[in-house]
Amino acid sequence: MKESRVGLSNYLSNHQHIRGIIVCPERKFIYMKATKTAGTSILRGILENKIEGIIHHKDHPQKFQKWVTGITDVLLDDYFIFSIVRNPWDRAVSIASYFDIPLNNFLNNFDQYCEDDRIKIHALPLHLYTHFNDRQFADQICRFEALQPDMNLVFDRIGLARVRLPYLNPSDHQHYSNYYSPEEIDLVQDLYQKDISNYGYMFEDNPTSQNRRAKGVSIFKRRKN
Repeated sequence: MKESRVGLSNYLSNHQHIRGIIVCPERKFIYMKATKTAGTSILRGILENKIEGIIHHKDHPQKFQKWVTGITDVLLDDYFIFSIVRNPWDRAVSIASYFDIPLNNFLNNFDQYCEDDRIKIHALPLHLYTHFNDRQFADQICRFEALQPDMNLVFDRIGLARVRLPYLNPSDHQHYSNYYSPEEIDLVQDLYQKDISNYGYMFEDNPTSQNRRAKGVSIFKRRKN
């Protein structure tokens, strides 16, 4: 059994965002669906339209509970697991926009806003969907910034013909760099330190901005067995 699967069944059954675990037992794949990472486009727009037998807590609570109760680390060893990640500075803007909160208020009062469970779920760090005990359990980590080509590889793996992703539930905001002060850049650095480290993200200015900063690097990551 892969080392990354040891303890994974218990981790999933106690996950902070149980609704974010999307399962297809027949095809043996799990989509760890984080918020504000094009999840609606992928789940509602593609997977549920093209594949039968997908279950998740929101729409199939009894079936999902039966699955998560009966799953073991050994059984999970046969599952293909994927997730989508996003630049934390960009995602923070999207979260604040979704809840109609000024970004500076959101970041400077982060703990208070996260007392609201709905906001807390949306603001969970992305490494919770790809890592536990500092080990990567996801087989493929796709980038929001390179979503179509990365998801094409997922489609190949789960036996689905490549299809163009729809664009559902978009946030209405400018390039994320337009919303940040230097202090708020540092706040995101502190809040999402593991995400930044695990996925290699950096703060990236709008290409039209006069004040250029270091640009982020787009990488498609695979789990090391």
